Amino acid sequence: MKSRFILLISVFLLSGTSAVFSQTSLPDSLTLDQAIHMALSRNPAVQQAVHAIEASEAGVQVSKSSLYPNADVSLNYTLIGPASSFSFPGFGTFQLFPTSNFDEHVGASTTLYDFGKRKKSIDLARTEVQRSKDGLALVRLDLAYRTIQTFYGILFLEKAITVQNDEIRTLDQHLLITKKKVEAGTATDFDVLTTQVRVAAAQDQKISLENSLANTRIALRHLLGLPAGSPINVSGQFMETPVTLNVDSLVDVALKNRVEMKAADDRILTAQAAYNVASAVYNPTLNVAAAYGFKNGYEPDINAWRGNYMIGAQVEIPISSVVPYFGGYRKQNMEQQASANIQQAQSYRSEVAQQVSADVQKGISDLHSSTDKLRTTEVAVQQAETALSLARIRYEAGTVTNLDLLDAETALAQTRLERLQALYNYVNGRYELEQAIGEKAW
Repeated sequence: MKSRFILLISVFLLSGTSAVFSQTSLPDSLTLDQAIHMALSRNPAVQQAVHAIEASEAGVQVSKSSLYPNADVSLNYTLIGPASSFSFPGFGTFQLFPTSNFDEHVGASTTLYDFGKRKKSIDLARTEVQRSKDGLALVRLDLAYRTIQTFYGILFLEKAITVQNDEIRTLDQHLLITKKKVEAGTATDFDVLTTQVRVAAAQDQKISLENSLANTRIALRHLLGLPAGSPINVSGQFMETPVTLNVDSLVDVALKNRVEMKAADDRILTAQAAYNVASAVYNPTLNVAAAYGFKNGYEPDINAWRGNYMIGAQVEIPISSVVPYFGGYRKQNMEQQASANIQQAQSYRSEVAQQVSADVQKGISDLHSSTDKLRTTEVAVQQAETALSLARIRYEAGTVTNLDLLDAETALAQTRLERLQALYNYVNGRYELEQAIGEKAW
């Protein structure tokens, strides 16, 4: 049973850790709050989410660029030949245009009105910013609770090793007594052998615990962004804190607080914004343009450069908005796609709400179970202590065998470990319930 405990904890705590950052100084004893702060400030997953927000904010600015005029400088040279000309008797030959044509001008154009087309594109980009922020919140929450689980995993394994050391020390003392009894002729070599087997088993169990502790410390280093081999010590206690376990009220809190629900709502908003963009794809636009520059080709001296200007206005009314065939039914297809995405997002929200409710119910059930196991293991430890005390008295009196005493000693160590496991499960379950209702761990 103890081996299964160790294996499950090690696999659970080592999953999903992050990359390593640079060396920093650590306090001699790391508290839970300090560990969470380090994970949130140093883990690459947080930096990745921050950069995603920066990218989406830049996308909003890209969308806003459509609100500003476009301006450019154009420098053109064209060589045309042969040049057309005509002659008047007595007046000479007249060239209609120069062979070398120059045209340099500065121009600007802008869209004055587009019936909200650009605004809808900007609104869509803004929803992406919010979704990126939701992603950051999810990353931070996940990191915080993984740090908590790993932190308490170290505390559990350290205390489990202490329990194992106590068992080994007790068995060593018993082995010494048994050897003296053999010398006195009141015990046999078989009693010594069975005791040595128990000592070896307890030492093997300690080695497994120490290996699990080393692996769990590696997991915490990864979460905190520390180099391999960095010394890391944690300080804290398993506290049995009372928790209100009303399903309905906690589910209501979770539906309001969980970041996943906010992210699901923002996903719907993004899909709706995309539908608005699709519905405006064929909106009419009013554009104006102006340019001023210099060129040749004007009479009476076609080779002289002269100032010139251009001012114009243009209204674009896509025929596809009236006759969809000419646009390949683009708008209709885009709206259909966006509408399907809205329905998908709404279904996703319903799924998330159900999952949130299930998480809360599971958390409450696990916490009830952990509380019951705590009470049971407390009684079991008391009973095992009493049984061992009686076994020692009877062993001294010769009314029970060496094997009976070994069984009593092993049973006490086992119940102590089970109580420690129950306390670990309770603390871990309490934090899992807090995570299920959307409570921040920092």
